[in-house]
Amino acid sequence: MGPRLWTCFGNKGSRYVAEGSNNNITADVTPEEQTRSGPVVVEMFSSQGCTTSPAAELVLSRLGRGDFQLEMPVVVLAFHVDYWDYMGWKDPYGSSQWTVRQKAYVESLGLDTLLTPQVVIQGLAHCLGNDDTALVEAINNAPRYPALNFQVRIPVTIYNATFLSAEQCSQGPHVICSDFYGS
Repeated sequence: MGPRLWTCFGNKGSRYVAEGSNNNITADVTPEEQTRSGPVVVEMFSSQGCTTSPAAELVLSRLGRGDFQLEMPVVVLAFHVDYWDYMGWKDPYGSSQWTVRQKAYVESLGLDTLLTPQVVIQGLAHCLGNDDTALVEAINNAPRYPALNFQVRIPVTIYNATFLSAEQCSQGPHVICSDFYGS
């Protein structure tokens, strides 16, 4: 199968969510927006050097397979951090880029420390990756944003970089994140 493009669009800014207060994170999103919106993004930070990460990766795998029968689509992303490498086992998938990404979430969520396996849901809430009950609850409570309406010109590829031109976006400023993937 050839490479595909996954894109996530959002126009709502991140909001601070205190631990244990996930029930109100959709307060400013109408029920209509909740039902007609895009996927919930679930990001897990783990490491081969963390003893509890394998169980969390199994939970994430089950989530990706659809075992939890959620009513909304879920985009599952996994990032291996490198701060466990000092213990002697270097995670071949670990990257300081993912550690920096997780640190940004720790700061924006008002947490005290980095931890694995940590799951961040829609950039607004977090839980331990091996707690499937908390994960499903956080996904069900996550805000969902309506799809954008805009036009995209045909991409131009130069040296493995693709440039897209988005025009006529009538709904204000947005953040557009995209990723190429293949299987």
